[in-house]
Amino acid sequence: MKKNELPIVLIIVFSCIIALFVLPMSMSEQETTAAPVVQAPVQNPVQTPVVQTPVQTPAEPDVQETTAAPVQNNQQETTAPSTDLKPQTTQEIIDKYTLLADKFKQQKPAYKRKEFQSLPEEYQKFGDAVNLILGLVSGYMVSEEDAEVIERPAGAPEILNDMPIHGSEKGCTLTNYDAVSWAKCDDLGDGTYKLSFSLKEEYNAEPTPADTLIAPSAHGAVMQPIPFADIKKEIDKVASKLPGINLNRLDLIYRDCDFSCVYDPKTDEVLSITHYIVIDIEADVTLFGKPFSGSARLVNEMYIYDITW
Repeated sequence: MKKNELPIVLIIVFSCIIALFVLPMSMSEQETTAAPVVQAPVQNPVQTPVVQTPVQTPAEPDVQETTAAPVQNNQQETTAPSTDLKPQTTQEIIDKYTLLADKFKQQKPAYKRKEFQSLPEEYQKFGDAVNLILGLVSGYMVSEEDAEVIERPAGAPEILNDMPIHGSEKGCTLTNYDAVSWAKCDDLGDGTYKLSFSLKEEYNAEPTPADTLIAPSAHGAVMQPIPFADIKKEIDKVASKLPGINLNRLDLIYRDCDFSCVYDPKTDEVLSITHYIVIDIEADVTLFGKPFSGSARLVNEMYIYDITW
C-alpha cells in the first residue's frame, strides 16, 4: 500500500458519517410533489424581515436571567401584548419555543424551506486527503447555491419531517434547562419577538424517538441527530471489506448549534425558524498497526420562512 493511500481509510469513515447525517435531512426536499419548487434559488433565502442569517461563528451573547415582573392585584386580565408576555428566563424561553414549535407542526401552515451543508476548509485535518474527502461527500451534500427552495402548502404532511422531531407533531422536547448555553428573547420593534438559544457542547447526541418522545440528549430534543448505532453499523460494514483496519475512536461533537424563532406574541404564530447546526467529527483508526487521526466540521443550515397561517 502506498503512503498516500493510507488516509483513504479515514476518508471512508468520514464519508459514511456525513452521508448518514445529510441524506435524511435533504430527502424530504427531493420527494415532494405537493407544491412547485423554485427553479432559481436565491443566493440568500433569508433576506426577509422575519429571517435572520446566522453568522459563521456565532458569539454567545451576555444574557442575564431574570424573572417576569409580578402582576399587581388590581391588574385586570388582558390578551393584549405587553412586556409581561415576553419570556425572560432560560426556562421561559425554552418553554415558549416548545409551545411555538409544537403549534407550527400541529396546525401546519404554508411555508418555504431551504437547507444546505458545508465543510469549512479551516476545520479539515486530513493532511493530503482533503481534496479526496470533498470529492467523496459532494454527492451527499447540497451547497447554498444549489439548494432548492421547497414550498409547502397549508396542511402538508411533510411538515412532520421537514422540522424535527421527525415523525412527530412535537417540535421540541427539551426540559433539561441546564443544557442550555445561553438564551434570549429580542423585541424586534415591529410587534414581533425573536427567541434564540444555543446548547452546551454534547458528544454523540441521540435523537428523540417519535414513539416515546423521551429525549436521550439535549440536541436530540431540538434537532434530529443520526443514531450513533446507525453510524457505527455503516462504518463497520465498510471496514469489514478492508483487512487490517480498526476504528479506535469516533466522536460527533455538537457545539455552537443555534436555534431561533421569530413569532407574533399576540397570536403565538411562528413567522420563521432557523437551525444552524455545527458538528465536529473526530476519528482515530489503526491500519496494519499504524495509527491515523482526522477531523472535520460539518455545518447544516435549515431555514423555514414565509409562513402563512
